[in-house]
Amino acid sequence: MVFIVTILLLAADFYYLKNIAGRRLVGLRWWNEVDPSTGDSQWVFESSEPGTKTINPTDSRFFWLAIYAQPLLWIALTILALIRFKLIWLPLVGKCRVISLT
Repeated sequence: MVFIVTILLLAADFYYLKNIAGRRLVGLRWWNEVDPSTGDSQWVFESSEPGTKTINPTDSRFFWLAIYAQPLLWIALTILALIRFKLIWLPLVGKCRVISLT
């Protein structure tokens, strides 16, 4: 149950932080498009035009801190699981680390 709840919360965090908060705080947004003819997946990045939106420096620092701190937290939890020999947690922190790095 912990595994499922953690993955669902991390997916919600991915959507909110990288799509909603990113657009509101720093003018960034990205999503995945699939080409129907080939089935290839492509990430599309969008940013606001310079000068069209004033970006608060505090909001920008918070956004980038959250983007970079989250994978570091999962790496620290991976190391902690290895040190404490709690190997049952490695699949969870591994998946969370991959999701937070995308």
